[in-house]
Amino acid sequence: MIIYLDYDGVLHADRVYRTKRGVEMVDGAGTLFEHAGILVDALAPYPDVKIILSTAWVRGLGFDRAKGYLPVALQARIIGATYHSSFERLTEDQLGFNWTKLTRHEQIFLHAARHSITNWFAIDDDHRDWPDIQFDQLVPTIGTRGLSDPAAQKRLNELLKRGQYE
Repeated sequence: MIIYLDYDGVLHADRVYRTKRGVEMVDGAGTLFEHAGILVDALAPYPDVKIILSTAWVRGLGFDRAKGYLPVALQARIIGATYHSSFERLTEDQLGFNWTKLTRHEQIFLHAARHSITNWFAIDDDHRDWPDIQFDQLVPTIGTRGLSDPAAQKRLNELLKRGQYE
């Protein structure tokens, strides 16, 4: 099973900005990755679950730096990202799409299709344009609460249990 993982609005509040000093939270919005432990604990019974980063952090910071912000237990599960730096060097005609114009769902769906991934779900606060037919493959979070929301935790656990039987 694969989880497509966003950071902002999932592992911490969505009030994050990149500054000259680095990545920072807006004052009073919490701390970076404060909810990562919730995901670590939820995944503990599922050692075969892998993670693909579907966060803008990869495009902004690079894959290795973005991955490096996570706890080691999550880093060990990461097998890739929906974004690749080669997207910047190739034209829209070469790629077949314009990355900057894709919705999060389209980014994830294209990645899953290109890599023949069928057993997956996403954890994301950006569920605009997420089709109803695939809403069952989403743990929707509220940007200010992320995985601290009991409803998101319940949905995460449901999808993990369901995925172990697929």
